[in-house]
Amino acid sequence: MDAKELLDSLDVGVLAMAPDWTVAAWSAAAARITALPADRVVGGSIWIAFPAAKGTELELVLVDVLADGKPRTFLAPAGTPEVAGTVLEIRVTRGPEDHLVLSFRPVHEELAPESRAAQLLSALEAERRLYLQLFSSLPTPALVLSPGGQILDANPEGANLLGGADATALRGRVLTEWAPAAQQGMLAAGLRHAVTKRQDVALSFEFAGEPAREVRAVVVNVDPVRAAPKLLFLALDVSREILLQQRLLQADRLSQLGALVSGVAHELNNPLAAIAAFGEALALEPHQSDLQESAEVIRSEAMRAGRIVQTLLDFARQRPRMQTAVDLGEIADRVLALQRSALKKARIRATISIPHDLPAVSGDPQELQQVMLNAVVNAAQAIEGTGRPGQIVIAGRSTDHHVLVTVDDTGPGVPPEILDRVFEPFFSTKAEHGTGLGLAISFGLVRGMGGRMWMQNVEGGGARLSFELPVDAGSPDAAARAPGRPAGQRLSLLVVEDEDAVRRAMALLAKRLGHEVTTVGRFADATERLAQPGARYDALLVDVHLDEAHTGFDLFDHLRTAGQGLEQRIVFTTGDSISTQTRDALERAARPVLRKPFSLDDLREMLERVTAG
Repeated sequence: MDAKELLDSLDVGVLAMAPDWTVAAWSAAAARITALPADRVVGGSIWIAFPAAKGTELELVLVDVLADGKPRTFLAPAGTPEVAGTVLEIRVTRGPEDHLVLSFRPVHEELAPESRAAQLLSALEAERRLYLQLFSSLPTPALVLSPGGQILDANPEGANLLGGADATALRGRVLTEWAPAAQQGMLAAGLRHAVTKRQDVALSFEFAGEPAREVRAVVVNVDPVRAAPKLLFLALDVSREILLQQRLLQADRLSQLGALVSGVAHELNNPLAAIAAFGEALALEPHQSDLQESAEVIRSEAMRAGRIVQTLLDFARQRPRMQTAVDLGEIADRVLALQRSALKKARIRATISIPHDLPAVSGDPQELQQVMLNAVVNAAQAIEGTGRPGQIVIAGRSTDHHVLVTVDDTGPGVPPEILDRVFEPFFSTKAEHGTGLGLAISFGLVRGMGGRMWMQNVEGGGARLSFELPVDAGSPDAAARAPGRPAGQRLSLLVVEDEDAVRRAMALLAKRLGHEVTTVGRFADATERLAQPGARYDALLVDVHLDEAHTGFDLFDHLRTAGQGLEQRIVFTTGDSISTQTRDALERAARPVLRKPFSLDDLREMLERVTAG
């Protein structure tokens, strides 16, 4: 008689369980007692044979017998619908190669509901269901482990933490499989120490093709009296928290940069204003034609430096959202001015194709600058990934009451399977080099301004980021603007500027326009000049910062108190960052501002504006 025939001849059911907790053998009596045929059980999990016993005493006994080899006997419900109410007496012994042998027989075919055993089993079943419900409904990842790190059970969140695998498929695997090699020893030691003392661990879980997940966990022994302890691994995925911390740190550094640049902006823009003005005057000098090209380079580069300083200030400064008319061509120019050096190093040619007559859109200038900067940076990174030179094209055109802006690149494009995910927060294809927040933030900013944004691949390779914004309905039409004074009309100007070089430069530009110019450097000098009999000025160019004791707003208040209306002829000039205090004062004064450095055309347009009518 062979071994199978011998097993089948027994009155008791016999099950052999392999080390991976699958059924290796199933006797004929076992099939008869449980009403489960061998082909349904063999090769499957042991919990197919005893579905009602998972998480009960049976599971604990199996772990104990595997650990110490001591046989144990206990009662457990059969649990299959076909034999509901059947109670089994089960004896567990350890066989060769860590196989367990379970022999079982029914104690009573049907226990009377009022019997003591039935009451105990009913209570046991209720406790089991409660445990499973609590374990499964935990909002945080939870694993049950052996001290060696073998996974005995996992709730749905725990399975999701380990890559979304089915909880059943995780049983028997070792948790260190998911930890980086450098952290596996630390994790194993933490699990060993958790047998006697609670452990707090911090580690990373790695997945193929996905960013690592940063995890903080508490490990406790929930069964310390047994020879084979069970460890509860309660985890918290802090990946998003760490990303947010990084973003906050980045924002703090940006704020510090803004404060630093704000502190030196006035010192930079004043000399730039003087350089630009003298360069432009030299370029217009008819007797210095051989120097015109050099002078124009000096002027244009000084103006470019001024625009870069202003762009940095606008980008770094924190302020409330505003809704105004925005020139997208100007925004594109400022973004490429910021990125010119980086694009050149990456061998990327950037061009702008935005018509001069493109309508202004309704939006926030700083936020639109951030949107376009994110688009250009993403496009540049895509091209750099190819290792080849490339091109970025920023284009704009009018649609039905909207303006459409596209940013095209010659990179590899976006994989089709993730096109619909690129605007998800924290979704990134750049691994540790990306936060996954740039496009998500841009998407939210555009929607907040009443627009929409989308991504697509372009034929022939590359990607196109598009966004559409409503045309600004309140933008005045150029033809409807109030007419200015006739070109070439001579004005009488008073320039109030504390820096000698800037004062001379402003006077030089104004005289180039054919105006009569008087200059002073201090508050007292200005009030004295304005108080002279017969003093008449068509416009006053007043620096926001004058001497140590006075500002341009002090002069504005002085003239308003005098009651002659001269304060309405003031144009404020400034080279600073327009701090909150300065901005509030400008809003109260409701006077135009000429930012330094400025060109001859800027000055002409401003004077025409304030002297119109």
